[in-house]
Amino acid sequence: MVTNVGLSEKIPAYVREIIGRLNAGGFPAYAVGGCVRDLLLGRVPRDWDVTTAAPGQRVRELFEKTVPTGARFGTVTVILPEGSAEVTTFRQDGPYRDHRRPQSVEYVSSLSHDLARRDFTVNAMAMDAAGQITDPFGGRADLERRLLRCVGDPARRFSEDALRMLRGLRLSAELDFAIEKNTLAAIRELASGVHVLSGERVREELFRTVCSPRPQTAGRMVEYGLLSPYLTGPGASAPWERLTAVPDGLKMPVLAVLMALAGETRDAGELLRSLRCTAREAKLASAAGALAGELSCREEDIRLALSCHDIPTVLCASGALGFYAAAQRLARQGRFVTPRDLAISGDDLRALGLVGPEIGRLLASLARCVTLGEAENRREALLPLARQLMSDR
Repeated sequence: MVTNVGLSEKIPAYVREIIGRLNAGGFPAYAVGGCVRDLLLGRVPRDWDVTTAAPGQRVRELFEKTVPTGARFGTVTVILPEGSAEVTTFRQDGPYRDHRRPQSVEYVSSLSHDLARRDFTVNAMAMDAAGQITDPFGGRADLERRLLRCVGDPARRFSEDALRMLRGLRLSAELDFAIEKNTLAAIRELASGVHVLSGERVREELFRTVCSPRPQTAGRMVEYGLLSPYLTGPGASAPWERLTAVPDGLKMPVLAVLMALAGETRDAGELLRSLRCTAREAKLASAAGALAGELSCREEDIRLALSCHDIPTVLCASGALGFYAAAQRLARQGRFVTPRDLAISGDDLRALGLVGPEIGRLLASLARCVTLGEAENRREALLPLARQLMSDR
């Protein structure tokens, strides 16, 4: 599986240009980290990182357009017409005070020292422009074994940066890798350290996990306590596999509803707000969480729900309850009528003497009758039915 054949040809031209220009300036430079891992696995890297002996100032002098995205940590983003890459000077990290960032960094001339500070062995490999791999910690062997293992002592790695624990679970889900036993034991032991992380950081790892081929890995995050700062319940199990059936755009709201149904959070929308998800996602999760308590998988009930609620709310609730495909099919068929689809409007009901919220309630009742086939969606049929329903109240 892991081979050097043709690797250099798979490096994008703009990345080869960055490495080449640094080399021409007298500085060793390598593609490093996740891009090397993905290239060796035959995957297309999401982005490219370069590590080099060149100080940040020299990097800025060698390229016309740069952005000091992490100047404190020796990182400069180099922008070329074809693409961009983060370029970081070889470094060793000083002590970590907040379990997230080192207090200081020391720039070094040794690539091996730079690789030693990284999280997992499969992310601690570097590749030069010719495709030659530097792998001091056995990352290629772990790729072959489909294993995630920390560089050095796992407890130290996770104490330095608590986000690495979530990243480990996310990579396990994305790559279908097992987590080495000592690494997993350290995650379980140190999970409480995630309380220092921002909601945005946690959300990003969680979102990428639920959008992976194995979204049920989110359940392991709950089990290990990696989401405890955001949950109010006992961490009960949930049917996480239901996430596989829903599209990426609904995965976070469906996840939140699953957690609410399992008693892990009081309100699905509030959970997403604490994770700094969008207001739209939080509102959808709240509405779907309320609907999930009364929705069943019966086709008639789904059609009725579609007549009374917007389609995303019904799809989200149905996804959490395990019948997303059925709800999606009925939504596409369109065999339901919402109050907006009726042949009469609120003005017609006002003319009959209704006022205030009663108008909306009667329109919902009429939509339900049409959806169930109890009335035709014609003005001549709906007005007498409206009068009858008014007299029955």
